[in-house]
Amino acid sequence: MLLQRLLARRFGTLSNDVVAKIAAASSRQLELWGDRVLDAPSLDDVFQA
Repeated sequence: MLLQRLLARRFGTLSNDVVAKIAAASSRQLELWGDRVLDAPSLDDVFQA
């Protein structure tokens, strides 16, 4: 839930696909995305492999 709030605050309303992707992610993946939200220039960059 925290990651969703941070992403929405930084990049605007999240699509249902992004919310579903976050809900299905492992804790490790959530940590990685959480780190990226600080520096990523776009939402797509947060989820890059």
